[in-house]
Parts: sequence; C-alpha cells; structure tokens
Amino acid sequence: MAEQGHLRGTIHRIWPNRIRARERDLLPRTPVAQQALVDALTSTSESISSARTVRDVMTVIVDAAKSFTSTEKVAICLVDEYADGPVMDEATLVVRGARDTHVQAWWGQHLTEIAEEVFSEGHPTFEVDRERGAWLLAVPVRVHSEPLGILIAINALDHSLLPEHSAFLSILGAFAAVSIANARLAEEGRYAMLAGERERIAREMHDGISQSLFSVSLGLELAKKQVMKDPAQARQTLEDLEGQLSASASDLRRLIYDLRPVKLQEMGLVDSVRNWVSEATRGSGVRGVVEVEGQACGLRPSHEACLYRVGKEAVSNAVRHSGGGRIAVRIVYAPGVVALTVSDDGNGIVHGGTEPRLEGTGTGLRNMRERMAAEGGWLEVSSEPGTGTVVRAVLPLKEE
Repeated sequence: MAEQGHLRGTIHRIWPNRIRARERDLLPRTPVAQQALVDALTSTSESISSARTVRDVMTVIVDAAKSFTSTEKVAICLVDEYADGPVMDEATLVVRGARDTHVQAWWGQHLTEIAEEVFSEGHPTFEVDRERGAWLLAVPVRVHSEPLGILIAINALDHSLLPEHSAFLSILGAFAAVSIANARLAEEGRYAMLAGERERIAREMHDGISQSLFSVSLGLELAKKQVMKDPAQARQTLEDLEGQLSASASDLRRLIYDLRPVKLQEMGLVDSVRNWVSEATRGSGVRGVVEVEGQACGLRPSHEACLYRVGKEAVSNAVRHSGGGRIAVRIVYAPGVVALTVSDDGNGIVHGGTEPRLEGTGTGLRNMRERMAAEGGWLEVSSEPGTGTVVRAVLPLKEE
C-alpha cells in the first residue's frame, strides 16, 4: 500500500458501477450450487438459534462466511451506537483468518471509510488492491435503513469470488442484521431481569432481614430491663429473639445462595431445583419435595435458566408467604413441552377480585411471566383462600 495510507491511492473499484447490472450474476447457476447455498444458510440459522449474545451471533456469522466461501479472511464490525454517522466501533470487531494474511493494519484503519461508502451506495461494494494482490468485498449489515455494521471478506486476487459465494455473503449480511437486532433485544431483556433480581433481593433485605434485626434490637433492650425485675419473662423474651435470629439467618442464607451462580450445565435442571428446594426450606419447618415425570430431555441453556429462575421464585415465595407446611415441585417432560409446577398447602394468595397475585411480590410474578414469555412459554397461577397455591410454568419445545 502507498505510504500516504489513503485507501483511494491503491484501490481500484470495479463496483458499484456495474453491480446493479450484474446482480443476477450473483445467483448460483447450477442446482448443486443452489442447494449448497440453501444448506449453508440453514446450518447458519440453526447455529444462531442457540447464540445468546450479540458477540455469539457475530462469531457464528464470520465462521459461516469463512467456511462456505473459503475466503482467507472474514471480519464483521458494528457501528458505534452513540456516534453520529456510521463510525465503526473496533471494540466489536470479530475476525477469522491467519493473523499475518491480509493484515488488519491494512484494512482495519479504513473500516469507517468503507462503511460510509457501503451504506451510501446501499449495496455490497467490491474493491481491488492490486499492490497487495487482494480483493475486498464489503456487505452492509442493516435493518431497514438503520446501519448496524459491515461484513468484510478479503482474499487474494488468484482466488476468484464465485457467484454462490457472493450470494451467500449478501444474504448473510441481511441475516446478520436481523439476528444481531434480536440478540440486542434479548440482552436488554436479560439486563432488565437482572435489575429486577437485584431489586427483589434489596427489597427482601430491607423488608425482611433489616426489619427483623431491628425488632431483635428492640427486644434485647426490653430483655435488659426485665432481667432484674422479671427473670422468667426476660428468659422468654430471649427465647423469642433467638427464634427471630434463626429465621433471619435462614433468610440471609437463602439470599446468599440466590446470589451464587448455579452451574445448570453441569447439574442440570432437576438437580439444580432439588438443591434450591433443600436450601430454601432449611430451618423453615416447611417440607419440600421434587418429583419428575417423563424422560428428561436436553434443554437449551436459556430454557433451563428460565424454568430454574421461575421455579426458584415460586418456591421462595411459598416458603415465605404461604403459611403451609409442604411444597411440591413437579417437573414434567412430555413430547414437545416441559412444565414445572410449584404447589403448596398454605393459605392461598387471592386478595379480592379474580386475579391472583403473589403476596408482597407483584414484581416477582411479573418477572416470572416475562421470563416465560421471552422463551415462548407462559405462566399459570391458581389459588383459593385456605387451599394453597399452584404456579405452573409451561414451555413448548421446538423440534431441533
């Protein structure tokens, strides 16, 4: 590349002047090539379905692009969301290819310039650097008119760009845009749920443990005054305070456990739920049981996390608020669906009207419903005063 370091100094553009006239040439010409294109896109779609983050999606995209086209280097980079215009955020750059082949120092410094041209033209741009003996294809990644990033393929001049490769990269750019947008929405939803978890824990700390410890403090002051005047009453007061401290310790232990990450991938849904039921009921006087029906099937990580969190919330509320002596968790694996039910024999949670709610945890019930909806499932709550409560989470499973 010329010492002046300007892209225009050594790049000879053969597109976009002829790209519109040759768009039909981008399509595979033989049935075999067409089928290979369809198979590659189907495989990419399946891989993206299990990607949980934007970074995961970008990695799938570049891996698919490099694998199908055998291009020496493929990269994808997103625009800076907070900048004016399509300024590339190099912190998001994902690259596949040998480090010393088509080095990033050559093309990386021109990402924003390349993006500006791609988005202004509105279609892929193909350029040739004869000095470096390479060509570069830049594909826009955008949803409608909103630029999200660019997908770049770089190869030596003696490696031709086949029509099916061009078609795949063009389609992949559009596919990447939708997938990245969806992943961003999912991440925002997870962040909101995490914020809700933190808010719930803070509320429980304040409304439960803090109030209980304050009550213990007042009780100790009373016991000090009773020691000389009425030792028997002082003893009774201290015994009552001991019970309150024990309950507070149990609540604190549950919250600490709640903050500790559970290795669902290692333990699986059933064992993780069993551990939580054991921890949540310890020292509470409530008996907890877990039953499993059907053959446990492999769930997606997001499905396991969803059902575990919902079950955890329902069990916690039953221990704290139901007033019952038994909690049963039932996990049912059936063809095309998995359901988790938490039932108790407590006082029930209906308070006027017909819509049941979890006592003291309107936010908790909403969070559970949002979790299930995010994974394509739903939540059912049934309760009558004096007959207990049943919380049922149903999650349909798509065939893989």
